[in-house]
Amino acid sequence: MQHENILTHIKNIHLIGIGGVGMSALAMLLKEKGYRVSGSDIREGYYFKKAESCGINVLTGHRAAHIEGADIVCYSSAIRPDNPEIVAARAKGIGVYRRAEILGMISQGERVVAVCGSHGKTTTSALLVFLATSLKYKPTAFIGAQPLNYEKMAWWGNDFFIIEADESDGSFHSYSPWVSILTNIDNEHLDFYGTREKLDENFLEFARHTQELTIGWGDDEAVSGILRQVPSLSYGKDPGNPVRAEGIHYRGGYTYFDLYIKGRCYPQVCLPLLGEHNVLNTLAVISFFEFIGADIKELIRVLPEFKSTKRRFQLKSCAEGVIFIDDYAHHPTEIKATLAAARALGSRRLVVLFQPHRYSRLMRLLNEFALCFGAADCLIFTDVYAAGEEKPYDFDELALGRRLQEGFNGELHYVAKEKLAGEVSGFIKEGDVVISVGAGDISKITDEVISEFTRTRIKA
Repeated sequence: MQHENILTHIKNIHLIGIGGVGMSALAMLLKEKGYRVSGSDIREGYYFKKAESCGINVLTGHRAAHIEGADIVCYSSAIRPDNPEIVAARAKGIGVYRRAEILGMISQGERVVAVCGSHGKTTTSALLVFLATSLKYKPTAFIGAQPLNYEKMAWWGNDFFIIEADESDGSFHSYSPWVSILTNIDNEHLDFYGTREKLDENFLEFARHTQELTIGWGDDEAVSGILRQVPSLSYGKDPGNPVRAEGIHYRGGYTYFDLYIKGRCYPQVCLPLLGEHNVLNTLAVISFFEFIGADIKELIRVLPEFKSTKRRFQLKSCAEGVIFIDDYAHHPTEIKATLAAARALGSRRLVVLFQPHRYSRLMRLLNEFALCFGAADCLIFTDVYAAGEEKPYDFDELALGRRLQEGFNGELHYVAKEKLAGEVSGFIKEGDVVISVGAGDISKITDEVISEFTRTRIKA
């Protein structure tokens, strides 16, 4: 569903929440198009500084004065309606838009390839961009994390417009895709949609508004139900999928599988990512290139050069025989898949640092969280990253620990957030794999853990 394109007659755009990866990426695209872009956020994080390094005027804090001179204001889903910059813009009659609405406007007239789904969007989008570039296409890119093969998350091209389409607030309907990729559907963002049925209906609507083809995971019942109602191409492990993988196995930190495309076999494809979920992400991308008639053999040749993105099973450090990995997983399905991938590293002891993200998600999916850490040997959980939510009056971290213990047979510890850096080292043994999971600031805390571990262990 396209909005009237107001960008054709404005010049100055102010972005609220520019410290988020999506807003920072949007700022890059707008600046490259010639708009005068400013942005604000409450703190100077990685993506705030990334935008600043691209010559964008970034401001710390949220104040009404920041919108001076703006023709329109754009905000991220993390920004509350009472934000002083939004309030000031509305009072002055300045147009206020969501990120996806602006992204939908700048992508009008482009061949949009929209990657949606509950899990795997970022890896799939980044791999799609990497392989398109490697195959000599020139895509426009909008990726929801820093790709490790490139310096930026977003840039303009002229072949097709690859968008990571976030469904969390329903704003992905702002896009008009040429091709959609639907990775999976899970019980996520039900705080917005209300019911699973409503969530499924929105993905179906998205597929129905796709112009040419919807590509989806055919082994997923909800996805396959959508694919049957629209022009589609499915992938997966089941024999009925035109694009499928067989013989998945791991060796030397790589995943290998036999690829079948409409009867053609490509044996022993080498993927530089661990986990069956990443095989599925790769099949989604291969399905797109099969659709456009790309050279699949060349794709397979360059695939091992893909480096993924920040916070997607990212190797942070190897110190004193301990491997530290950081991952964005914050939903039980994602955590379970990530820990299964970590197990592919061998028989090392697996230590997990878990920072729950949002009280609403944690309480709604508590049964699933209690069962998703089975692959871990030691689980260290810390305080919830609230993401703007109020802490429920009856929430208790020790009670959460008891609930997690019901479904977990390993070693379990609660450590307050401010004590993590100093105390985690005491739980780590030589040869461990330590993996942090969560969508809050656990990545920054992990850096502090690594620094403290290195300082104390190497001194000792």
